[in-house]
Amino acid sequence: MKRNIGMLLLAALAGCGVARADVVLTGSLGGTSDFVFRGLSLTRGKPAAQASFDVEFPKEFYVGAFTATTDPNPGPSPNYEIDVWAGRYWRVSENFSADLRLSQYSYPDDPRRVSYNRSEVTGTLGFRNQLFVAAIYSPNTHAVGSAPGYQEGGAWALELSGRKPLGEHWALSAGFGHYNLEQVYGDSYSYWNATVTATLSPFELQLAYLGVDDHAADHFPSSTVGDRVALTALWRFSSTQ
Repeated sequence: MKRNIGMLLLAALAGCGVARADVVLTGSLGGTSDFVFRGLSLTRGKPAAQASFDVEFPKEFYVGAFTATTDPNPGPSPNYEIDVWAGRYWRVSENFSADLRLSQYSYPDDPRRVSYNRSEVTGTLGFRNQLFVAAIYSPNTHAVGSAPGYQEGGAWALELSGRKPLGEHWALSAGFGHYNLEQVYGDSYSYWNATVTATLSPFELQLAYLGVDDHAADHFPSSTVGDRVALTALWRFSSTQ
């Protein structure tokens, strides 16, 4: 199942080359002082390079990819992560929007004895493009972050996030999430963030405060959990075909 989902998403990305009218290409190149995902540092507090690419098709369909350097484990560790996704966006009404996405997270040439690759389905509801509620489900999570799980199983997360523009160049955003890993680790944990973003097109700077509760420390190394501050610098680009 994992291979089939990955091949399906890669095929969707390959199809971007034959897309014709009304296609919007966007992406970014940059780096961060600490690569944090759902409260866990995947670089153990060290910098990471990252890049992303999205293709938006007519009728609100889209595909995309993200990659970043990683070093989640003090021992044998993967050098990078590659994520691919495909989904669709709906403008439900003047105030509400919806989004459904299928994602695949992969760590090529991962020397760890347990596979950290997984698939996820994410459904998101948005209000005025400023407040968002997301539900995420993975049917095949065996491990996340930097610690092998006890068994492969389903995992889910709930996230609430918001973004408030502060003038033309500034924005404030914040989020809170809960990651249920009961079937994998027999536990769950909560995480949060607050971010200030400065946009000086085509450049963007993000200063984020990120935290995670004490339950994460029961399963993951101390170098990957705890409160931390991360600075991210990006060069963004966009093109319409």
